[in-house]
Amino acid sequence: MFEKNQTEVYTEIKRLYLVGGFTMDLKKFVSEILDSLKKNEITISTEFNEDNEILDKSKIGGKPYLPKDFIWPYYQELPLSFLAQINLEKVNSFDKDKLLPSTGMLYFFYELETEEWGYHPESKGCAKVFYFEDTSNFELINFPKDMKDYCEVPEFKVTFKSNISLPSYENFYLLLKEQDTFKKQDISFKDFIPLYDEIFIPDNNYTKLLGHPEVIQNPMEEECEAVIRGFDMGGVESYPKKYQKEIRSASKDWILLFQMDTVETSDYELMFGDSGHIYFWIKKEDLKNKNFDNIWLILQCY
Repeated sequence: MFEKNQTEVYTEIKRLYLVGGFTMDLKKFVSEILDSLKKNEITISTEFNEDNEILDKSKIGGKPYLPKDFIWPYYQELPLSFLAQINLEKVNSFDKDKLLPSTGMLYFFYELETEEWGYHPESKGCAKVFYFEDTSNFELINFPKDMKDYCEVPEFKVTFKSNISLPSYENFYLLLKEQDTFKKQDISFKDFIPLYDEIFIPDNNYTKLLGHPEVIQNPMEEECEAVIRGFDMGGVESYPKKYQKEIRSASKDWILLFQMDTVETSDYELMFGDSGHIYFWIKKEDLKNKNFDNIWLILQCY
């Protein structure tokens, strides 16, 4: 509904700049480009559950509602923590672009002791997403006996809201910087931020499905593509320049599936790094085919 591919966006950028020989007001220009980059996101609000355990509804934490014979996932001999389950039939009306399956349940897991950042190819398996279309004969599954108490996330009720999502400073600035016409304006990132803030001030602190990520450190799509190809992104040097064009092109296939923010109760807090987020990424084709085996997780914090 909202989404344009990057080729269309670049064409629009060029067209807008050429009209009137750069006489267009910069604020108007930025506003129009931001408008062309709108996506739909499903924001998730949480409330600690003090009632009966939630079974087949969406929730954060608690015990997952899964097949009786479900094999709990492990990473480096440590059980992954259950983070969330999403009843897709109930969120379908909020999914304006119809990117998610319309029925079934999605489950998100992540290993909280190692708390991998997703920079290294060896981190594969630190996060998992499971999808079940038919949830009949499911039941609440107990946590593994070797799971530490703080890795058992308390149960939260959730509510959903459809919202317009716009790119964060970093993603938007980098997109504009690729254009020769924007380079001529000689606008630094420092000068760009106040201009962006006048038009759109993002709220970074929420959990959501889909949309643009709330970037804390740097754009992640290229990192996802490089890491799954076997390149370690944890150092100063990333990958050989000869692969840059290919990886940057393929990085456009990645979209945000799920972003999770801090959740807390009066006596429990689940925070990722220093007030950070975790981001579950998926390739568009995999999402279309309901294939969640190849997701990639990245953690960013302040």
